Amino acid sequence: MTPRSFFAIVIKILALYLILESLAVIPEVFSSLMSFFRFGGISGSDAGGLLAALSWITLIVVFYVFFLRICLFKTNWIIDKLRLDQGFDEVKFELNLHRSTVLQIAIIVIGTLIVVDTLPLLCREVISYFHFIQRNVDLVHQPAVGWLVFYFVKFFIGLFMMSTSRLIVNFVELKRKKPVQQQQGE
Repeated sequence: MTPRSFFAIVIKILALYLILESLAVIPEVFSSLMSFFRFGGISGSDAGGLLAALSWITLIVVFYVFFLRICLFKTNWIIDKLRLDQGFDEVKFELNLHRSTVLQIAIIVIGTLIVVDTLPLLCREVISYFHFIQRNVDLVHQPAVGWLVFYFVKFFIGLFMMSTSRLIVNFVELKRKKPVQQQQGE
């Protein structure tokens, strides 16, 4: 394995991890936006605050998607610009694993971390949900229901990553190989 391929793997692993950690922010954004509408509507001063919040959220999401796209599909460009593969005494590392195998292992590890991280929170929300049902509390107005759904989705995303890691690796590798095939066709 060359230093270039090693850093390509590390950058892709970090990008996949950032994608999964960003899932925790999504419910908070929706909760914040819903609080604008829940408490008495929007007055003139609140409309400006809502517009500013939406513009910042949009700007951050666009930057984040751009950054992740570069990290996942343009890793060679990052390595060239940061000169990550220069300054090594050895041209080759003695690691006899293919890039896709290392990516698959990383995806399985990240999926496992998500499942282990989410399982206690999911159990807590399920217990809380059953306590609300026993007390005949109106579940529509309880914010815990949204978190319950979020933890279910996050848990199943972790399971999906663990069970279909080869499919995810094939998608990433297909996107990496596609520009090379287009350049050869020209």
